[in-house]
Amino acid sequence: MKNNKYDLDTIRLISHEIKNQLSICELYAEIIKKHCIKDEIYNMNIMNAVDCIKNSVRMSNNSLLELKSYGDLKIEKHCVQLVLEEAVKLSQVYGIQKNVKIESKISTSTHVLIDKTKFIATIINLVKNACEAFEDETSKNIFIKAEEIENKVEIRVSNNAKPIENPDKIFETGYTTKNTGNGLGLIICKSNIEKMNGSLELVKTDNISTEFLISISLELN
Repeated sequence: MKNNKYDLDTIRLISHEIKNQLSICELYAEIIKKHCIKDEIYNMNIMNAVDCIKNSVRMSNNSLLELKSYGDLKIEKHCVQLVLEEAVKLSQVYGIQKNVKIESKISTSTHVLIDKTKFIATIINLVKNACEAFEDETSKNIFIKAEEIENKVEIRVSNNAKPIENPDKIFETGYTTKNTGNGLGLIICKSNIEKMNGSLELVKTDNISTEFLISISLELN
């Protein structure tokens, strides 16, 4: 137990320090852009490089968010709408990288008992996976829908990328369709959501669309 606690504390400390350095990178990227505009230096290569730096910083921050999702949960009451809006905003960087349109329709502002960091990391993971699944599709779309149904909140994350291979194995430890994957992302997300009195499941994957469903119970709220 002591080793696990030490590891988690170390992860949090390192994540904090890396995030500070990333903030500096983002700040200087913005300074470069402002100076170029002020001095009327309109060089597209410089502007594109600055945008790439800023996008890379955002993606790195998202990776740190996922890293921080390991360990104990901090369950608190949060507004679904605000949390999802933040998750969608953070996820947009992956859409930019692959020209994917990410839209959302959030029809509830109810409050739920969740770990905010881990919940956002789950949404980001689903969006990131979807973006990576796209290939040469003409239209690339991801849609996030949230609504309150009876005694629970349902969040659906769908996309029109190619179907998932071996869908019955995606929640098995070590299974991955990525060359650089470790097969742990979805398992960790599923485990975290279940600890929030909820569920994460794949409800559809075919040539038309793939859809994941997150259900969070309102009974304990």
